[in-house]
Amino acid sequence: MVKIEFIELLNYKDLLWNLVARDLTVRYKRSVLGFLWTMLNPIINTIVFTVIFSTIFRFEVKDFIIYFLSGFQLWNFFAQSTTISSRCILANGPLFKKIYIPKTIFVLSTVISGLINFMFSMLPLLALIFIIGRGFQPSMLFLPIALIMTIMFTIGISLIISACAVFFIDIVEIYSVLLMPWMYLTPIIYPLEIIPPKYLPFFKLNPMYFIVECFRLPIYKGQLPGAQLILCAMLVSVGALLIGYWVFSKLEDEFVYYI
Repeated sequence: MVKIEFIELLNYKDLLWNLVARDLTVRYKRSVLGFLWTMLNPIINTIVFTVIFSTIFRFEVKDFIIYFLSGFQLWNFFAQSTTISSRCILANGPLFKKIYIPKTIFVLSTVISGLINFMFSMLPLLALIFIIGRGFQPSMLFLPIALIMTIMFTIGISLIISACAVFFIDIVEIYSVLLMPWMYLTPIIYPLEIIPPKYLPFFKLNPMYFIVECFRLPIYKGQLPGAQLILCAMLVSVGALLIGYWVFSKLEDEFVYYI
């Protein structure tokens, strides 16, 4: 079934890229700075969080800017992509009610446009890495694998939320509210070492912990994630994608009756 869906999407690849272009155009329409905002946002957020957490709360994190950006940018890609995807089926209902289109294409186009934004947003981090003298590290060759796992997890969550939103629109707002505490429960701004040992097992129930760490370690510490960390990240990523696809495929035939 998944193989058939993939082949079908390949037949609609031109439409997919048109949807991606549309998403990016709409996002930056009438914006003077356009794509520059994808680089300015992380810089502004970094300044704010650096002042708050490394000065006021005084977390002793070496090269806090690198630590923060390497986790926050990945989180931002996930959060923005899933949030925008949550309404993509509702927004495109009039289109697929007229002609047949594989509905997963709307989720994929949103995630791909988010991925393009993410690539631009990583430029300030890459510049900082070279400015402070770290340079390229062999461990960074693992980053594409970590990013693929993030994309899989993001698509999976997006499929679930976008499908459920057709029947229960409030889930969009509920999810938006939950994203903030979810971010603070993920060691993005603070080091995991400040968490009391008795609470660590609860923090490690968070699937984004494994994904963020797999991406951050090669950049921040210049080392590969451990085998257990990679395995956990792979399990949550593949699991989310399969569950997301299963939920979406079970519900998609009913979309036209609720839109």
